Amino acid sequence: MITVVHIITRLELGGAQENTLYTCERLDHRRFRVILMYGPGGELDRRAERMPGVERRPVPELVREIHPRADAAALWHIAQSLRQEQTAHRQRGGDPRRFIVHTHSSKAGVVGRLAAAAVRVPVIVHGIHSYAFHQGQHPAKFALYLGAEHAASAVTDAFVCVAEANLYEGRARGIIRSRHTATVVRSGMELHAFKSSDDRRFEVRRGLDIPDEAEVVLTVANFKPQKDPLTLIEAFATLAAQRPKAILLFAGDGALRPVVEAAIRQHGLSGRVRLLGWRNDVPDLMAACDVVTLSSIFEGLPRSAVQAVAARRPFVGTQVDGTPEVIRPGRNGYLVPPRDPAALARALDDALRHRPVDPEDEARIEAWSVERMVSDQEALYARLVE
Repeated sequence: MITVVHIITRLELGGAQENTLYTCERLDHRRFRVILMYGPGGELDRRAERMPGVERRPVPELVREIHPRADAAALWHIAQSLRQEQTAHRQRGGDPRRFIVHTHSSKAGVVGRLAAAAVRVPVIVHGIHSYAFHQGQHPAKFALYLGAEHAASAVTDAFVCVAEANLYEGRARGIIRSRHTATVVRSGMELHAFKSSDDRRFEVRRGLDIPDEAEVVLTVANFKPQKDPLTLIEAFATLAAQRPKAILLFAGDGALRPVVEAAIRQHGLSGRVRLLGWRNDVPDLMAACDVVTLSSIFEGLPRSAVQAVAARRPFVGTQVDGTPEVIRPGRNGYLVPPRDPAALARALDDALRHRPVDPEDEARIEAWSVERMVSDQEALYARLVE
């Protein structure tokens, strides 16, 4: 039996969280004892509570913001919990070397790995879904986040990246070194849920009260600075002036919602932009739309890009990090520079005009299936403990 402890900052609606929960849920529980540590209060907490075979260990001190006192308390809490889990592992007859800590997200990635090292966990893995540092960030903050990654890297045995771009950047910045095991495991998802989109298109539109003739642009994103929703609103204002049937569905929520609502009013888009809040019916929203878009400043590899390809919908996004690994301009969508609303508006117009869909994608996207992701991670865990 191998014990795997997954540690993540908060179970919000997002790719890293979905990735982690799928992994915890789908690992072969005959071979793996699975424990999930997380900061409570996220949208996906209830889903975690319902997962059979997964032991949950909430860490109330684990918060997203930098908070020295809370971070120190979280490190101590996680270290003590890991010590107890190691004891339980041995009492069950487990080989002490077959104990793994796998961290996700920036805060839990640093705090969790340092805590694991403090109690001498034999195998420490970090999943890179994206980096906290990025271009355009304040230099001091950039240096702080990069320095934290270097510190945690010193106690890390293996890295799992969701995109080749993350692996390349990690090596280029000295985070991933030659001594590390490093591999790309695509962030898996339930692709079959998106593959019958055309059959459900009109039914779903009726349920959402969307006219058949409307040109529907969909974005699935948190209201966070990383997703840069204001650039999308500005781009859509340009598009809406050119295409009177276009509407924008915004599935997500977060701290920037009041700012987004103000921008919608400022551009006179109150009747053209629908803020849907958190949604659990993304496959249906994809079925209802014509184009999927995302205006992120940085990403690991956006799940909505893969989902759009699976649903045979063009994707328009920013040319950042791993996005070009699934989106091929002119074949299944278009990519533009971040923070460029004019370019984004033009690309959205092109996507609505030409509707690029690549028949080769049906085979390509199987690399992002949840079955492939879990199988690859099981094989990695087995190699690391042996």
